[in-house]
Amino acid sequence: LVSSALHLMSHYSASAGQSGPCLKLASVIERHLRALAGHNDLNPVLRATCQQLSEQWAAVVDEALPRPARPSLFERLVPGARSH
Repeated sequence: LVSSALHLMSHYSASAGQSGPCLKLASVIERHLRALAGHNDLNPVLRATCQQLSEQWAAVVDEALPRPARPSLFERLVPGARSH
């Protein structure tokens, strides 16, 4: 699992410059790190590092998610109205 996470992180780093950050890959990295952080048989320092990295990758994923369009003032004032 450690090897896989490191490989994915390396691939993410190499591909980020070519086509921009990949949300799916960042999400997989975050899940791997979260799984490692939950392994009780790992060294406590490694577990803590994986936990911190998992949180950082979660922020990368959150940042890359598309944000919904904010409704206009008119749409907020008039329920059911849609501006075009």
